[in-house]
Amino acid sequence: MPGMNRFLPLVVVLTFITSIVYVADMRLCPRFFSWVAAMPHLDKVMHCLLMGSLAWVANIALRHHRFSLSSTRLLTGSCLIGIIVAAEEYSQQWFPARACDPWDFLADGIGITLAGLLSPGVAQASRHVSP
Repeated sequence: MPGMNRFLPLVVVLTFITSIVYVADMRLCPRFFSWVAAMPHLDKVMHCLLMGSLAWVANIALRHHRFSLSSTRLLTGSCLIGIIVAAEEYSQQWFPARACDPWDFLADGIGITLAGLLSPGVAQASRHVSP
């Protein structure tokens, strides 16, 4: 079980974000979300930071595992988070308190991409690549 400790940060961040989504979907804290909505672009910044954090810990938990798609090597964790985020964003159309917003999805994608680019495993791997 010692190897499972690497997944603990992922579980913590995923639980935190899932809690935020649940609270928003159920309209449990309207004052907070009204405050966020009133601050210009804060919602998009939060999307970027939260999904970027989730992708960051997913990539670390998966030890920066990559897979090939055509001639491109992609981080498995970032791709998995991207799929989950796309499904969650799409599902918002069925919740009265939420809206399926392509700008939110773009902010999520920027966060996920930045997390992959700034990941220590990616930086380390690029230093070991010979020209």
